[in-house]
Amino acid sequence: MRHYELVFVLKPTLTEEERKQIVDSVKELITSNGGEIYNFEEWGRRELAYPIQKFNSAYYYLVNYKTENPELPILLERNLRLNEDVIRFLNFKIKPEKKEEVAEAVEV
Repeated sequence: MRHYELVFVLKPTLTEEERKQIVDSVKELITSNGGEIYNFEEWGRRELAYPIQKFNSAYYYLVNYKTENPELPILLERNLRLNEDVIRFLNFKIKPEKKEEVAEAVEV
């Protein structure tokens, strides 16, 4: 099982309904192609470090997912690249935390 972390940034001019529709389509794409989302975070509107497409702020989202399908990250990146409302994204493979390491971190 491969674990991935996806962070994507949406234009600040989108309405809440449009943002929800894009997020739902990303989630649907992951689950319909053999992926399982185990963490989703909406970070909200934040200032960008530098202007991107003349925008100074954007809406950030984090999705952690796992899959056996090696084609899913490629398909996901292709769809995000084609969506004009996504101004940046980063999708990368991560090593899952072992349960022992998490327990030790909590005890400290």
